[in-house]
Amino acid sequence: MELAGLFSRAMDDLHDSGCSGHPSGERREHLEYLADLLGQLQRMAEKEGCRKLSRMLAISHAEAVREAHGRGG
Repeated sequence: MELAGLFSRAMDDLHDSGCSGHPSGERREHLEYLADLLGQLQRMAEKEGCRKLSRMLAISHAEAVREAHGRGG
């Protein structure tokens, strides 16, 4: 699946570069990209009737958005 490959690539990019060591703009860009992918995956899971998976992805999406905007914990 193409979307899964994009997600995997994004995760590899974050891991390889040490996410917390990124300059602020680059880290935010990566996290916004992940948030977008997670949102797309959440909508796909919802469409397929996978309620639990959809909820988990929605939580992950919200966390990625928080991290991207510097409100992560």
